[in-house]
Amino acid sequence: MISQSQIEFLQVFGQLNLLFRREPSMRMKLTKYRNLAQSLLRRDEVCGHTLLGLLACLERDIPAMHEHHKRALEIEESCFSLIYYAVSLEKSCLWSEAIRYGLIALDYDPHNEKIFEAILKLIPLSGRFTHYQRLLAQWQTANSGVPHSCHLDAEIILELLSRHGVAERDLKELLGAIGAALCDSNLILENFRYEIVTRRRQAPFLHFRIIVPDDLPAAHYEDLVDAHLSRTHYHPRLTDAFSFSFENAALYELYASMEEELAQVGGELRVPDPDKLNIIGELVAGVAL
Repeated sequence: MISQSQIEFLQVFGQLNLLFRREPSMRMKLTKYRNLAQSLLRRDEVCGHTLLGLLACLERDIPAMHEHHKRALEIEESCFSLIYYAVSLEKSCLWSEAIRYGLIALDYDPHNEKIFEAILKLIPLSGRFTHYQRLLAQWQTANSGVPHSCHLDAEIILELLSRHGVAERDLKELLGAIGAALCDSNLILENFRYEIVTRRRQAPFLHFRIIVPDDLPAAHYEDLVDAHLSRTHYHPRLTDAFSFSFENAALYELYASMEEELAQVGGELRVPDPDKLNIIGELVAGVAL
């Protein structure tokens, strides 16, 4: 049964979950939530430390985030304390760790579909495609044998990596480096999409599209990650097997609608609506650091 303290925590979490950027003034803005966390701490240490961990994540204080969440786990390891540690890790772009704690949380509540779906959505960013393959099979079993819409993706991606001569661990390390670069930024990643790109007479490759809110400069984050990767050692063949891009949400939705239109006309190329092109121009012109 859910406690009153957990109800209060969830109400605060619903408000904090709307934030998609960390700002220099974040600590000041979160003062009222910090006061509530201290109040919770006196009544329910697990809820109090869990909320303090989430607040530290939003303030970009990663050591404090780990400290508070691990303290909550020391007091009581439960689905609650584990899954919200995973949430803070995800918001910090520490995707592999987020998956690890999410899977442990699922062990405590194996029939929790919401947790399972969240893990299934996030796991590609960790590069753990062997595990992704197993989870997709579990999803199919749990859904009366009906395959997931992505049920073949993990197998295709693992074969794709093999054809390029790179291992799954190589991709995991590169995605971890991308996450580390974003962890130091002010971005709280909320959405992404991966695509398996096929090419005539060439091996396919994996592309990640990372979606950035419209009032943040997508090019800035791409440059930030590129700079971080220039100082990172990774398998040279990964550049043939993997690519990524940052896109503003409106631009992403525009391209998605154009792709849908293209599919509806059976592959006939159509000139984009001039109004849509104007939107792109306004987006690009209005972006500022």
